[in-house]
Amino acid sequence: MDANKAPLCPAYKSESERLTWHIGTPDDRRWREKQFKVLPFQFQTPIARTYCNLYARSGCQSANFYLLEVAKRFSSLLCRLSIDSDELRNYAKLRAAGCRQVLSEAFSEITAYSKLERSLNRLGFLPPAIEDPITLSGALNRLSNERWWRSMLHSKALTSFENTAIQSGLTHSKAGLYISDEAFRAVASKRVRNNEILQSLIAINELGQEYTLGYLASLSVSNPVNRRNELMARLSGFDVTAKKLNHTGLFITITCPSRMHPRFKSSGDINPKYDLTTPKQAQQYLCKLWARIRTKLNNNGIHIYGFRVSEPQHDGTPHWHLLLYTAPKHVKRIMREIKSYALQDSSDERGASKIRCNYKLIDWTKGTGVGYIAKYISKNIDGMHLDKDLHGESAEQSAKRVTAWASVHGIRQFQQFGGPTVTSWRELRKIDQAPEGILSDAREAADLGNWELFTEIFGGIECRRKDQRVQLLRVYSDEPGLYGEPKGECVIGVTSGSENLVTRYHVWTIEKAKNASEVPNAVR
Repeated sequence: MDANKAPLCPAYKSESERLTWHIGTPDDRRWREKQFKVLPFQFQTPIARTYCNLYARSGCQSANFYLLEVAKRFSSLLCRLSIDSDELRNYAKLRAAGCRQVLSEAFSEITAYSKLERSLNRLGFLPPAIEDPITLSGALNRLSNERWWRSMLHSKALTSFENTAIQSGLTHSKAGLYISDEAFRAVASKRVRNNEILQSLIAINELGQEYTLGYLASLSVSNPVNRRNELMARLSGFDVTAKKLNHTGLFITITCPSRMHPRFKSSGDINPKYDLTTPKQAQQYLCKLWARIRTKLNNNGIHIYGFRVSEPQHDGTPHWHLLLYTAPKHVKRIMREIKSYALQDSSDERGASKIRCNYKLIDWTKGTGVGYIAKYISKNIDGMHLDKDLHGESAEQSAKRVTAWASVHGIRQFQQFGGPTVTSWRELRKIDQAPEGILSDAREAADLGNWELFTEIFGGIECRRKDQRVQLLRVYSDEPGLYGEPKGECVIGVTSGSENLVTRYHVWTIEKAKNASEVPNAVR
């Protein structure tokens, strides 16, 4: 029906219906009303706008098909669980109780597992895989545990919800930047609940010392300030190492093919090449790409070290920034190999050779390699020292959306390649003294935040991990964990081969505080 002939839309109708009122017949309007009602309220208007855009570009049939598919996805169980925490808790309790019932009636554990596996598959879930370290009994204990169900459902439901939001046009520069607004609110709400829980629990050691878990968390890298400071210390250490060795620095950006991008940045319109790749799948593509590049370089005796940062583009698709150091003689070969691998997928798309992979050689006369990547570190943690992001938004608020994006899709934002393990660094920073010799030197370097010296003590930048002079000290624990399985190999300190240094010597128990307002934050 022509817009001029359509009757006026009643004032009581929803905004989504008013936006689409001029399209089609009365039957079309009644059908759309049913579809809009199954959508989360916050998403109805943006989906209606996308519907109108599709109608203008491709006609009523294409727009109707889009709305039908979106309504199907948003009405699924996982999407409902992602935005209703009470429903999620109740559902987790119900599923755990059902699993316990099946287990109590089954002839054997393997029979129970098989029956539960079939049941979960019908719901779109997968049971815990029985592979080391998960045993058959451990898998069944998980399925019978309400806490496990809550954790699994929250992660899977929210990821599924956000993937649907992306495919429905709710995550891009003109809508929810990096992540849909609804998923962002869900993550923020969960963080508030987690902080409340951490403040209500206390850790007590064998000496009677007590701390809230919230206080202990604030001392770790879960605290954004500590996380940023540690990353900057390690980056600066690599920078010093590179200068001493007269190595060349490269700042590289690798981007996914066009088919993995849902929306155009400038307009927010649908990318016709989009093949429904999720952010997690795009991240896996980049990880595999990088693994192949590193293998090729390693096979040719080319050593590299540095950091990579994974961050979202406006529509949630990840791209990587790498700060890479190497001997000058390898630079051209590295650039050639990276570009070659980056263009193996969809190499004929417009602008691929320029957009998909680009480089900047670090000019030591103008600054350090850290200067090239520092803003990306800050942008992806807390926005500190930045005013606005590339989209003109508050850097602090954007950083919250970026970290929520990484949490929802299970994406590791930062990763070091080359050099010593950061776990050894963190273990040595826990203690005040160590036996004279290499362990004492390593502890002092870690305590001073000197990553360059720390790397040298471990054997130098080109020393392979297995040959480094200091290694993590592990012991096997047969103590049962939460799901009844042995805890297995546990890190308890570091070793030089001839001497062991235990850094985890306290035995802690966790208790619920009787009065959360009186829980100590520090030792008492």
